[in-house]
Amino acid sequence: MIYQSNPASAPLDIVFLQDATESQQPYIDAARSGITQICNTLLSGGKVAPQDIRFGLIAFRDHPPQEHSFNIQEYPFTSDVESFTSNLAGLTAAGGGDDPDCQSDALSAACKAQWRDGATKVAVLITDSPPHGIGENGDGFPEGCPLQIDPLHVATSMAEAGITLYVIACEPTLSQNYKRARDFYQGLVKKTGGKVVNLRDLSVLPTLIAGSALEAVDSEIYVAKHQTEVRSIANEQSISASEISLKLHKNFVAAGIQHSTLVVDNVCEQRTPGGQNVDIWFNAGNLGEARNKVEGNHVLEKYQAPGAEQSAAVETQLISLTQVETIVQKCLVRA
Repeated sequence: MIYQSNPASAPLDIVFLQDATESQQPYIDAARSGITQICNTLLSGGKVAPQDIRFGLIAFRDHPPQEHSFNIQEYPFTSDVESFTSNLAGLTAAGGGDDPDCQSDALSAACKAQWRDGATKVAVLITDSPPHGIGENGDGFPEGCPLQIDPLHVATSMAEAGITLYVIACEPTLSQNYKRARDFYQGLVKKTGGKVVNLRDLSVLPTLIAGSALEAVDSEIYVAKHQTEVRSIANEQSISASEISLKLHKNFVAAGIQHSTLVVDNVCEQRTPGGQNVDIWFNAGNLGEARNKVEGNHVLEKYQAPGAEQSAAVETQLISLTQVETIVQKCLVRA
């Protein structure tokens, strides 16, 4: 097998799952005003052509009696950037009812969206609250979505369909107001090979969205190139995913393979129990298996003050072991 970086162009479908409850107007406005920057960043590496990018939007609030306006509003994929920007501009943040919202419904809608075959498929969830059913106080639907949509099950389906989920966590609200939400989201995205990305400074939102998509683009390029090899090693040598990742990473590093990497300030303190919580959510097949086993986390003091600045950038770096582990996971989970 020849190991080399691949600059080939690939179609990109990216859907915004936008929290539209009352606290979210600044985030909606920042996404709308940052569309041009997002597009420019996506195009800068030469791996995505302008005509190959499509944007979709799914706005969400909550179910009655918590919220009576809508649970989700869907806007189909479009390559017309002005049309997509108009959809965001017409979205007004209001209501929401209790603290958790219907992220599960939005995730389910994203999983069923009209994705293109062969495209890099990215869902970006922007929110400052958790879905129903993870064990937070004041949850009007403590057993989960009233439509029986389990987000952990949906994430598994997304992974099998080749959809990578990124969660942009609006901090410090998410971690200060909810003891389980952040670790839940980290376990959720891990199922799809995605990440939770901290957002404390609205000015970096376009970079976070574009950087997440570019990470996924590179990951998908390497999945396409190495899926047969990874599956062959797994089947013929009967070794674990971790061992495959170590072997593949060694080969990638020796060949100087590079990968787009979103570099962003870490807003939350890293705690060992937090990592355990993430694994609990990741390994659970449904919410009921995990909700009573997890604890909380903490926002770093310098990011708790209003107006705290944050840095974010997209860099091309030597591929990391974590990125290779994501590639291997994707190779093995897909049909």
